[in-house]
Amino acid sequence: MAGVFLPRMSLEFRCPPFGGQRCFSPPVSSRVSPTRRRSGRMPRVPRRLFWSLLGASLALNAMYGAVAGILVPAQIATADPAGKEAALAVTMTASSAVTVVLRPVFGMLSDRTRSRFGRRTPYIVGGAIGAAIALVALGQATSVVAIAIGWIVVQPLLNLIEGPLDAVMADRVRPASLPRASAFYGAGIAIGVAGGTVVAGATVSAVGAAYSGLAVVLVFAMVGFALLERDRPRGPAASVSLPWRRAWASRDLRLVFAARFVLVLGHQLVLGYLLYVVMAFTSAPVDEAGGISSRVIGLHIVCLVVGAALGGVVVKGHRVRWIIAASGVIGAALIIPAVWSDLTGLTVYAAIAGVARGVYLTADLALMIDLLPSRADSGRDLGVLGLATTLPQTLAPTIAGLVLVSTANDYEVLFVLASVLVFASAGVISRVRSSVPSSSR
Repeated sequence: MAGVFLPRMSLEFRCPPFGGQRCFSPPVSSRVSPTRRRSGRMPRVPRRLFWSLLGASLALNAMYGAVAGILVPAQIATADPAGKEAALAVTMTASSAVTVVLRPVFGMLSDRTRSRFGRRTPYIVGGAIGAAIALVALGQATSVVAIAIGWIVVQPLLNLIEGPLDAVMADRVRPASLPRASAFYGAGIAIGVAGGTVVAGATVSAVGAAYSGLAVVLVFAMVGFALLERDRPRGPAASVSLPWRRAWASRDLRLVFAARFVLVLGHQLVLGYLLYVVMAFTSAPVDEAGGISSRVIGLHIVCLVVGAALGGVVVKGHRVRWIIAASGVIGAALIIPAVWSDLTGLTVYAAIAGVARGVYLTADLALMIDLLPSRADSGRDLGVLGLATTLPQTLAPTIAGLVLVSTANDYEVLFVLASVLVFASAGVISRVRSSVPSSSR
């Protein structure tokens, strides 16, 4: 999953990181938007868009939860029982490497597209159709090589949808409504991954049918989104583009990227090894530990959705404050299993960290969009910022493995290291100086 699961900012103006005096210098994007030049603010967004974003996000992330989480590992285990671990690692690493390169490119292409269907729709619908065809083909793969090639094709096609879909919020949602939009979008990510995992687990014995069903759901959801939320055609002079180097000369944009990278890396150190953590803390056999892990993850997801809904209500102007607070709670929650090393401690951690992650995702996505240097390049820049989620998810298993080997499988140390990284991310985000101007709320 690419994460979710973003971006915007003034390149030169500096504001206090913790509020106090308000910052009245508008972001670059607000100065170049033609809508704002005419009316002083973006048009009010229909509430329907929030629900459309939730549905599209849910369907897209169900693909990641089902295919990457269950179906591809199951296919590889059937094709090569003895070498399944190594084969899966190579497959996932290769697909992630391809996606890291292509995702910003897809976003940039959607920024530059001018068609009767708008900028984003051709990629959302085209990516869904292409991914659906590739999913059906992947369902017929029986060798490790064929399965690997199938997923290496499918994952970038899913990102062909995800990059432009992320940019829809930057295109259509004004700053005051971004926390609510982010909450709906983040809830879709959490529910989609969990739901996809559950459905795939129940249908794993009929892999071909599972893939075909997922393909139909994906096309139906994305075509439905495109029809409900029609993208307006845009002329070549709709907004002002910024060169790559100028856009990323922004200190705040780089800080937001670094903060999310570090937090996701810390949190993923634990989640990536949750099954083994449960086995170590409960002495349960692998089958029983798998069931316990599913319940822990389910609780975490439910609490994450609750936190996202809470964030949509309480996160207002000062996004940085909420990100720091949520990061602090996540960091503190990670300490709990280190000192309370049993299933109870793990459950308490999952609940508290889940709520905090929901608030964090809501505020962080809103801040990323606030800091986008130019609406003309939102797809490109959101694609790059999305790598702050993808890259640490790729690196975390290797780092966690090295830590466990060097500490004789001391999982308490892993929780402590994860906590340190999350607290460090709060320190990084506290250095962001831009703020949302009150005039745009």
